[in-house]
Amino acid sequence: MIYLSIMLLAQTATLEALAPAEPLPAPPPAISIAPTPNKGVPRPMDYPGSWVTTADYPTAALRANEQGTSAFSVIVDKTGRVKECRITSSSGSSLLDETACRLVTQRARFTPAVDAQDNPIDGTYSNRVRWVLPSVTPPEPGTALTSFIVELDGSISDCSVNLTGAAARQLSKLGNTCASTARMNPYKGPDGKPVRKRVTMRIEVTTEAVAAPAPSAP
Repeated sequence: MIYLSIMLLAQTATLEALAPAEPLPAPPPAISIAPTPNKGVPRPMDYPGSWVTTADYPTAALRANEQGTSAFSVIVDKTGRVKECRITSSSGSSLLDETACRLVTQRARFTPAVDAQDNPIDGTYSNRVRWVLPSVTPPEPGTALTSFIVELDGSISDCSVNLTGAAARQLSKLGNTCASTARMNPYKGPDGKPVRKRVTMRIEVTTEAVAAPAPSAP
């Protein structure tokens, strides 16, 4: 599973949406009504960290190893909706910048700014999205031994997964074989009739030191 870090930084404080390899923090309760009028400045009605999440990291940007911080400014209309978004400082990736503005425009909702007579007016709000690529942990030595029986009707029974070594945690996803309720095509005997068979699959991870390549000749 890929864990990414995407942060929305508020004007007066830092709000972390995610930290690498950590679960999502619970967002604070939504604010439906501002306790005091927002003189000239719109106020977010929900947690800004929910506007852009790890699931929103563009696949093309991941493949291109693109990351950076997209600073943006939005104009919030009298109803509290974003009517315009622009990037004030680029992440270096047009795709990440475009994604940040698009999602903020779609998802952000505000209590609108008001004038001196407390009448709703257009206002400006600024923030930023930090896109950080995941740090991938290399495989560690270990084995995963999966064993199960394919029954006459193709169902799976007597399934077990035995994990050993440091790789056990990384290989634990193989346990999905036992959790699956999907059927397989049954094995057939010489007469063409279904027969029961036990299947054993072994995956082994090994590592070994490799000498550094010799320096190239000048």
